[in-house]
Amino acid sequence: MVVTETLRLLLRYFTWDDLNDMATIYADPVGMAFRGSPRTFEETQQLFKWIFDNDSQVGFEMWAIIHKADNRLIGSCGLIPQEVEGQPETEMGYVLAKEYWGQGLATEAAFAVRDYGFEQLGCDRIVALINPKNIASQNVARKIGLIYERDITHLEKIVRLYVIHKSSLPS
Repeated sequence: MVVTETLRLLLRYFTWDDLNDMATIYADPVGMAFRGSPRTFEETQQLFKWIFDNDSQVGFEMWAIIHKADNRLIGSCGLIPQEVEGQPETEMGYVLAKEYWGQGLATEAAFAVRDYGFEQLGCDRIVALINPKNIASQNVARKIGLIYERDITHLEKIVRLYVIHKSSLPS
């Protein structure tokens, strides 16, 4: 089922049929360089189970990004319930297959997810936790209006905390 769409992308719920495609994306050491490390097929399978469980419990999660031009699953983008420094937050995250980098697709997906979070889910604030070396993701965050707040330690790693408040969007 489609959650939202943009000019070039469909964002839809994952199904188990998407597992092999996402396992390929998650196994790429270049694409996963800033996300810890590549994931095995079994780790991706566990992530899918977690995504499905989270979605049924909180009503949102990561969604499959489908590139309309070739009808191909090219990554994921969505919102994740997260605890940051002891506070509940809604985190935006995304992963894109490296052959689709540099085309503005991550930014396009992130805009759609940001708007969905504010308009459909009623979020007042969305955060992004980004590896300090991941300049491309920091650029995406800034392009969609997130502001760098500070470096924090999250899950024993230093990350950059980017934040956007619904009230900061133009009306």
